[in-house]
Amino acid sequence: MRYLPIEKTRVLALDPSSRGTGFAVLEGPELLIDWGVKAPAKEDKNAHAIQQVAELAEFYSPDVIAVEDYAGKGSRRCLRIQQLLKTIGDLAVQSGFTSYSYSRSVVKKVFTQYGAFNKHQIAAAIASQFPELAPWMPPVRKCWMSEDYRMSIFDAVAFALTFFHFENKPL
Repeated sequence: MRYLPIEKTRVLALDPSSRGTGFAVLEGPELLIDWGVKAPAKEDKNAHAIQQVAELAEFYSPDVIAVEDYAGKGSRRCLRIQQLLKTIGDLAVQSGFTSYSYSRSVVKKVFTQYGAFNKHQIAAAIASQFPELAPWMPPVRKCWMSEDYRMSIFDAVAFALTFFHFENKPL
């Protein structure tokens, strides 16, 4: 078993959606290395997304990959994204990475401790911890609006921070 101090653990967190795959790379809970949204392909979106994830994993060499638990409480993912999340987990195992998945309800419980109760408040809490993300902060979503594609960046960071909250143990 490999022991790695939590402050040196590199996490690649992913949040795939119909508008692209949000990603964040953190080394420890306080150092944000990179973030962004990888655009989806016009055809065969899942294969293209898997290729992008593989490239990110190869480039950043993470210790851990963190994603959403699509079967968990609070998850409302379409079948394509559920299959994509499962394939990402399989890719992580095949590539030798440790994979963790967290349900939306678990992420909300973690951020409730910091006074964030919904996605926008969680994103605001993340932007206050990482000021470099503040320009990426989407506006408050109204009920008639679809979710801003940039929210997947904040969801990815939330998965990584949830990992650091719970997994302060050997890899």
